Amino acid sequence: MDSKKISIRPVLNLSSSIPIEDFQNRTVRPILKLQNELIVELFMFFCAKQKIEILNIKREKFNNTVNTITRKNITLRNQLLGLIIGQFTVKEFEFYKENDSEVNKRILTMIGQRIKDNQSEI
Repeated sequence: MDSKKISIRPVLNLSSSIPIEDFQNRTVRPILKLQNELIVELFMFFCAKQKIEILNIKREKFNNTVNTITRKNITLRNQLLGLIIGQFTVKEFEFYKENDSEVNKRILTMIGQRIKDNQSEI
C-alpha cells in the first residue's frame, strides 16, 4: 500500500542534509502538489460556508485573509493537515510523530502559500 501512495506523488528532485527539511522536500512538497486542487477547493468551500468574501479582492487583502484563516480556524487547519497526513506512508508517519509540531507548522505555511499563489483560480 505504501508503494502505491508514493507512486502517485509527483517527483520533485529536492533534498537536504537536515532531516526535517529533507522530509519536507521529499514527502510534504510532493503531497502538497498532488493535493493542490483539493486544498484550494476546501479553502473556497470553507470561505463560502463561513460567508467570507474572497472573490475579486486585492492581493494584499486576500493574502491577509488567507493568513488569518489558516492560522486561527482550528477546524480548517485540522482538515488541511488531514489532507496531507492522510497521504503519509507508515514510515513517514513515524517521522511525523517525532516532529509533529514542526512538520505541522511547515505544512500550514506551505498550504497558505499555495492558496495565495492560486488566487487567480479562485
